[in-house]
Amino acid sequence: MAGKHPVTREKFGQRRLGKTQEKGLLLRRVIDGGGSSYVLRPAGVAYLQSFRPTVIAKSGLDLRLGNVRHRSPINNILIERLLQGKHIWTEYEIQTRRTPAIAVTNKVPDGAILDIDISGAGMQWVKVEAHSRKRQDFDALCHLIRGPLAMAWTAAYQISEGVYLMGLELYYAEAHLGALLTHRLLQVAHAEGWPVTASWTSLSSIGLNRRHVVAGTE
Repeated sequence: MAGKHPVTREKFGQRRLGKTQEKGLLLRRVIDGGGSSYVLRPAGVAYLQSFRPTVIAKSGLDLRLGNVRHRSPINNILIERLLQGKHIWTEYEIQTRRTPAIAVTNKVPDGAILDIDISGAGMQWVKVEAHSRKRQDFDALCHLIRGPLAMAWTAAYQISEGVYLMGLELYYAEAHLGALLTHRLLQVAHAEGWPVTASWTSLSSIGLNRRHVVAGTE
């Protein structure tokens, strides 16, 4: 699949989805704003576990899809990093305690990207903003930057056993939101005299198509 043209890959994926639906393994659910979500039927769970009993799989018939406009971009970003050979933790894995506890001030990342070696794992904290940020969420973001991230700049900051905070990757889905976040962050950084720690924070724009799939990053 790696060598195929994007259009060819999409058509191939659509054919595979169609076949698994015909077999009764997947259910297509329509999401708000257009687009589709595919979840496992009980037969799909049984099929996966029939040849790999240790696989963790659940039926998605009653799954709450949540904020698709937020979850879809973070999933796309993490999948892209996974294909690049990176280790990743998804929001679902983090919140269901399938990873080490990595909350900071009761906040967890939307995802994590890890560089793992014999000394441990350097973790990039990933956040996606797909809508206007609440004041309390913005304050929590500032606390992460001025607190743990600032400490990580001067010395190793262990966020969990063997996991060290290395940086923050902040993505936004709309240009006006990116401008607003940048303006507010710079205001706080100037008022509080943030050190060069701010350079450990990357702010990127992600383009979403009508299916809420990431169409590009800059």
